[in-house]
Amino acid sequence: MPALHLVIDHPEPGEWPGRLDVIEALEAAGWVGDQDMPLSILRHRSGAVYGVLNESDDSGLDCPGGAVIEFPGSTPTVVIVAACLAAAALPETETPNV
Repeated sequence: MPALHLVIDHPEPGEWPGRLDVIEALEAAGWVGDQDMPLSILRHRSGAVYGVLNESDDSGLDCPGGAVIEFPGSTPTVVIVAACLAAAALPETETPNV
């Protein structure tokens, strides 16, 4: 598996781009935007699905094994990206312990 190096810029005060930071990081890792909502829903070939749920930046992750993880809007980008990458790396029969 190739190494993934992410650079996540912090927005200027008052210029929060929603979860665009997470979307860009996941796209760099091979996730693909949903055809109907490419800036809100991303899918991985493993079956993992990440989605932004509302304008408060709450988001969620559906894991291939059936687990669902919800992230409040205040969750740091690196935590969400790490959870998504870990879920995508799991065999389909396993679910993460969270």
